[in-house]
Amino acid sequence: MSEIREKLEGLEKELEGLNAAPAGVVGKDDAQADSFDSVSALVAQRELREKFVSMDSNDVKKMLDVQAGKQSGRQASDDVLNRLAVANPNIAKVLDASGGAALIRQDLEPMLYALFVKRFPFFDRIRKEGANGLVHAYNQQTAYGDAAFMTEAGTVTDDTNTYARQTTNVAVLATRRGITLKSQFAITQGGAGFDGLATELSGGVTAIAHKLQKTLFQGNASSSTGTAGVELGAYDANGFDGLRKVLGSAAAAGNPITTKGTSTYTAAINDTVASILNNGGNPSAIILSPTDAAAYQNELTNLIRYPGGGEGATAGLGFGSVVTPAGALPLLAVPGDSIGSYTVSSVNVRDMYVVDEDTWSMPYLGSDSITTLEIPVGVGGALTRLYIMFVMYGLAAKAPQFNGKIRVAV
Repeated sequence: MSEIREKLEGLEKELEGLNAAPAGVVGKDDAQADSFDSVSALVAQRELREKFVSMDSNDVKKMLDVQAGKQSGRQASDDVLNRLAVANPNIAKVLDASGGAALIRQDLEPMLYALFVKRFPFFDRIRKEGANGLVHAYNQQTAYGDAAFMTEAGTVTDDTNTYARQTTNVAVLATRRGITLKSQFAITQGGAGFDGLATELSGGVTAIAHKLQKTLFQGNASSSTGTAGVELGAYDANGFDGLRKVLGSAAAAGNPITTKGTSTYTAAINDTVASILNNGGNPSAIILSPTDAAAYQNELTNLIRYPGGGEGATAGLGFGSVVTPAGALPLLAVPGDSIGSYTVSSVNVRDMYVVDEDTWSMPYLGSDSITTLEIPVGVGGALTRLYIMFVMYGLAAKAPQFNGKIRVAV
C-alpha cells in the first residue's frame, strides 16, 4: 500500500486540479469561469489518462481505492442532478433525500477511463465530438459529387457532396455503486486482500463498458418492431442505433453486405474491402467477435511455416491483421456478447464489420468519459458510501457506404 501511495503522490496535485476545473455539465460560478482555462484542463486530463492507461489494471484499481477514499470533489450543479434523476428513479430517491449534496469526482476520471478502455479498447479509437442537443443532428454524406476537366481560362463548375440529415439519440447510461461502512471497516480491519469499494467501482466500469459496447453494435432506438433475434436489434427508446442496424438491409445506406458462406474468411474480407473501395471509402479496421477472430487464425494455421527460432513465417498473412486491397487491416476482437447473432432467411448469423473509422463519431454531452458523483455518507440516513457513474453518448454514421459487414453463419 505504501508503494501505491508513493506513486499517487506524484500525481496528486494533477488529480486534485481536475476537481477545481469546471468540466462539461458541471456548474461553475462567474469567478471560476473567468479564471478557467479549458484547453489546459483538457490537456491535463488527457495526459493523466495516458499515464493510467499505461499502468497495470491491478495498480490502477489500488490507486482508485486510495484516491476514492479521500474526501475531495466539488458540489454538482442542479443541472447534473436533474438529468440523473430523470435517467434513473433510484438516483432520484437518493438525491431527493435531505442531508447531503453530491460531489463531482473528476479526480477519479483518469483511473476509471483507464479501466474502461482496457475492457472496451475500440472505444478509444472512435472519435468523440460534443453533441449539439439532447438529440444530436448531423449530415450523413450519401455522395461525394464530381469534378470536371476544363479549358485553361474556363469557369470552374460548381458541385457539392450530397447529404441526408440524420439524428442520433444521446443516451444516458448510469449505474449506482457503493459499499456500507460496516463492510468497509470489516474488510480493512480484517486484513482482507481486496477492497470492497474499489471492487464495486471497477464493477461499475465493467457494467457501463459492456452496455455501451453492446449498444454500439446491437443498439436500436428507432424501430419499435425490433427484437434481439432480428437484424434491427432489441428496441430500447433510451439507447441509440448501433452498427448492426445502421449497416443492415433495412437501412438502404449503400454499404456492402457480404455473406461468407463456404468461402474463406480472407476471401469474404477481401470482397467486402473491394466493394468499400469502389464506393470511395478507405477501410481502416475489422471488428469481429473472438470466435471469428479465432476461426480466421485457425484458417491460417495450415499455411504457416515455423522456422528455427519459433517465429511464424508467411508471405502476406498474419494472425493480428489481414492483408487486403486497402493494405493490412488490424483485427479488433470485441469481447463478450457485444456483437451477438440474429436470423436472416432462417439462418442464424453473426456480423463482422469492415469500417472506415473516419466516418464514425460518438457525440457526447458533458464529459467524453465516465463522470462520477459521490453521495456523502449519511444521505437518507444510511451508513453507506455511494457513487453514481454515468456517460451520455450517441453514435453518428457520417458515411455508411464507406463501411461494410460480413454475415457469418453461426
